[in-house]
Amino acid sequence: MRKITNRLLLAALLLPGFPAPSFAEPTPVGIWFSPYQPDEANVMSLIEFRADGTFREEFRKCDNGKFIGYQTESGTWSVMGDVERLVALRINGETAQAENTYTILLLTDTERRIRMEPQGHVFVGHRVHDFEFPACATAT
Repeated sequence: MRKITNRLLLAALLLPGFPAPSFAEPTPVGIWFSPYQPDEANVMSLIEFRADGTFREEFRKCDNGKFIGYQTESGTWSVMGDVERLVALRINGETAQAENTYTILLLTDTERRIRMEPQGHVFVGHRVHDFEFPACATAT
């Protein structure tokens, strides 16, 4: 049975006009929303990874249902194996140099889980397209 399956796959790949199967790995390129930050209470983030190796991230902080803070970062990103590296070159529009390293725990087309090294904080993001930050939640 395996020989037949392998031959059919090989034939499909060699026949002109027949679409080849796609085996692309998930990519961080795109926009990811995290509804919370494990190292800072009441902070949401939105990060866009661009294909050119640059990123832009926004953080919004809430307290008791009110918006109380905002921060932006931009810079470069790279992935080697299961290690993601972010270098912020601008924070709130000002020149900066801040670097963070993360271990990629999970990367699918819809979810991204990373662990900040060496602190161990695990961040969870979900891929989004058209996006606006939600309103600040009121504590119950």
